[in-house]
Amino acid sequence: MTDVERVLDSASLTGDSLRRVTVAGANVMLGRLPDGRVVAFSANCPHQRTDFGRATFVEGVVQCTLHSYCYDTETGENVYPAGEVDPSELWRSKPGYLPVYRAEERDGWIWVEPEPLPPPASYDPDLERSPAPAAPANPVPAGGVHPTKTLKVAPGTTFGLRLATNPRPGFAWRVETAGPLLAVVEERFQGGEKPAHVVRIAARGQGRSTVTCKYARPWDTKPAEVRTYEIRIEF
Repeated sequence: MTDVERVLDSASLTGDSLRRVTVAGANVMLGRLPDGRVVAFSANCPHQRTDFGRATFVEGVVQCTLHSYCYDTETGENVYPAGEVDPSELWRSKPGYLPVYRAEERDGWIWVEPEPLPPPASYDPDLERSPAPAAPANPVPAGGVHPTKTLKVAPGTTFGLRLATNPRPGFAWRVETAGPLLAVVEERFQGGEKPAHVVRIAARGQGRSTVTCKYARPWDTKPAEVRTYEIRIEF
């Protein structure tokens, strides 16, 4: 290796922990593979630039905490969702590739080259470009938008929503509240014969607000299902 930078003493990188360092002004994460080798890669997820500070690192694969995207830390190749998505649909998820750096250990230190390696052979930027729309499409599948429901709750109380969940890989409910009157205090999955996403919401003052629930995969721009609730907070 030439033109390398000494970034961290070897003893500081143990187990499956991640350490942040700076290489040529760029934030880089260091990890150690099960065989003891050190890997170095960008400190941000390529998908939406999420910081890898709390990422999970397991056997050479780093998993982003936001959308569970996974990348090979030796090659930069996206493992999930690219491994489960049809190539013609890859433009929806846009996983990109993870910039990785050549690293080595010697003299009790970790050394990293300042320039990332070339993209992995599997990366094709053309697959991640949005195709031109053939014709106008509905914002969501037919029947995906439910009529708005009205709920009346008292100020200072909490109320619950039970959102039916189908076992569809990658899909999850995203719950959004409008304004400061409502706050989500709990979300959990409830199994059984009729699985559901259960939400508890606190009403913090009097007035009206809305709760919007969208059922989609992280990379979908159009949710498969939308449920909207008008909340009247009054005594």
